[in-house]
Amino acid sequence: MTSAAAALFALSACGSGEINYTDYISEKRDRVYLYEDDNLTVKVQLTSRESPYLSDGYKGDMQDICEIFVKFSQSPENVTATLGESGGEMSYMSVTDSFYLSFAAAEIGDSASVTLTCDGTERQIDAPGVLYDGVITCEDALESARQYDGDLFAALTNGNNFEGEIYVRLLADEGKCYYYVGVIDREGNTSAYLVDGENGNVIAERKL
Repeated sequence: MTSAAAALFALSACGSGEINYTDYISEKRDRVYLYEDDNLTVKVQLTSRESPYLSDGYKGDMQDICEIFVKFSQSPENVTATLGESGGEMSYMSVTDSFYLSFAAAEIGDSASVTLTCDGTERQIDAPGVLYDGVITCEDALESARQYDGDLFAALTNGNNFEGEIYVRLLADEGKCYYYVGVIDREGNTSAYLVDGENGNVIAERKL
């Protein structure tokens, strides 16, 4: 554990009372795998999230899923993806000009081995994990947001209950890790924070 992470845990223990805010995480993305070249981007995400997926301030039943996103410089007509024993035909998303597939979470090690079949041509992709030494955890990132905006968490805390739900998503950009932390109240309002994945500092915030 890094010194920053240890400090966050220590502050969490003495600062959050009897509330364990991690109990209210309704979406937790803690593993991301990424492959990129000039013609192709493949991203694999392991996420635990509520089902049905509703931004209503209440945590529902959770399920573990694996998501695969594929973007081409020139999109083929048909794409299938296989990871381990799971896979299938990918759906095209016109908004992002990419292909998408999800299924029950798979076991993945240090890299995600994805077999793509594009218009009949098969290709093997090994996407390495984005995590590196020194990156804090989802729990650390949530605690950073709680310390940063303690008034919000206090306003949504009623006794031993938290009247909201929380999203924590691992992000990666240009070789560096970040976390998105979103707090949704029961009116559907979202307070969003971008947390530095190394030192836990909140570097941006937005109210939606």
